[in-house]
Amino acid sequence: MNPDTASMRLRIADNGRYFINPDGSPFIWIADTAWTLPQRIMWQDVDYYLQLRKAQGFTVIQIVALDPERDVEMRDPAGNPALYDVDPARPNEAYFHYLDRVIDTAASYGLHVLLLPAWGQLVVGDNWMGQTFDRTLTVDNAYTYGEWIGRRYRDRDNVIWCMGGDRMPVHKDADYRPVWRALAEGVAHGVTGQRVHWNVPDPLWQEIPMTYHPCHENETGRCSTMSYWTDDEVWISFIMLQSGHNANIRSWELVENEYDRASIARRNDTGNAARTMPVWDGEPAYEMMPTSFPEFTDFHGPWMVRRRAYWSLFAGAFGFTYGHCSVWSSIGERERDPMFQQTWFEALHSPGADQMQHMHALIEDLRLMTFQPCQELITGNTEDLTTHVQACVSPDGATTCTYLPSGGDVAIDLAVLTGISARSGVHSDADVVNTIVYWWFNPRNGMLIADESHTIDGNGTLHTSSPDSGPEHDWILLTTADGTRPPIATHSYGDRPSRPSTVTKVFDWGA
Repeated sequence: MNPDTASMRLRIADNGRYFINPDGSPFIWIADTAWTLPQRIMWQDVDYYLQLRKAQGFTVIQIVALDPERDVEMRDPAGNPALYDVDPARPNEAYFHYLDRVIDTAASYGLHVLLLPAWGQLVVGDNWMGQTFDRTLTVDNAYTYGEWIGRRYRDRDNVIWCMGGDRMPVHKDADYRPVWRALAEGVAHGVTGQRVHWNVPDPLWQEIPMTYHPCHENETGRCSTMSYWTDDEVWISFIMLQSGHNANIRSWELVENEYDRASIARRNDTGNAARTMPVWDGEPAYEMMPTSFPEFTDFHGPWMVRRRAYWSLFAGAFGFTYGHCSVWSSIGERERDPMFQQTWFEALHSPGADQMQHMHALIEDLRLMTFQPCQELITGNTEDLTTHVQACVSPDGATTCTYLPSGGDVAIDLAVLTGISARSGVHSDADVVNTIVYWWFNPRNGMLIADESHTIDGNGTLHTSSPDSGPEHDWILLTTADGTRPPIATHSYGDRPSRPSTVTKVFDWGA
């Protein structure tokens, strides 16, 4: 085991809801999507990127080992192809040495890496533009490649494994699940040194938490890891959603369906026990991603990023993944077009990325990943995407968070809160109402404002209004029984690195 990263290995909490650090503390998952970074970004810029993301409050970087989406030959910035003759049995040491360096430097900055061994295009043989290719990863070679890459990174304790890659395992009526199972089994063998099987429970699977990266099927609306898998797939231990880039997605519903999957199975009397697994939105609406295709008439801004983030977190997600249209694809100066309007370097400083630090502060100080959804707090809620309110409560009932995407008026049923607190043994019902302190948290700038304008009517309902309101003026109402200190402190997650003196190019191999 690498002594520099020995303290970074994560595992899933016993309650099956979130990740925990080696010391047992809940892990803060705020990820960035940088799928193509190992292939297209030169080293000095990679180092700058990692330092900056650390300073912005990110904790996880999502990247791909073999990704043909921007370069079908899958070359690193020095021109080294990932595979000799596009053969997974013949990996190029020079290429993977660069990936090693990315992963190890991320660890030195305290960053984890969600690593996809191969992008889905290599399995299904087509891309989203309708082009077709030879299938690189098959049921005959997936295990061997998985065992090789698993063994290579077995001592990198900051690596978290993810199969798939923007494709469903059943794609265009073809079933590729045997390929992904073989890849997962191979990775597990490489990491643990022992053979395990995709459908045989084994404690070794707990040592290597794995998920599957789905796409968002426009035809069906399916977008979960578990859309085409069952609980027999014991290699899957946490659930990824791709809520996607459609502007009309109710992401809280997607999270709720997976968060409540065990109770839903019981209610439906399916006869099959559904496992409780952590869930998060691993590919939501990216900042500056077009809201429609193929006409690029509108783009997601930071407000959409924040709404997807807080809706999903308050609905039970263990964390959140941010993305930017130009960062995931490492867009260079010559690649600007109507879809990719910024370079990857310019996009690093987008408002949505900088605002992740405020979300980090909220998660860290409240231990938000331990909270439970609590929509019964809200009276008079709507399904409208500009006004839908989402709420959650701490396990002891002493703290609540209520997200208002456009600010404005909100009514909280204090009888629900006092009932939760009474059951948890924290306060008597009367004490709760008398000791609650109310705060407004601004997710745009991290400012905290004490709320002194609330009233409580004769039915025990709290009425209050945010400091301002309207589109893009979102607020979070915090209620806490501890009035001795503000619930959120001022944080610094790392020194901002100085910008490189020159922005080195992104390689355009076709030029």
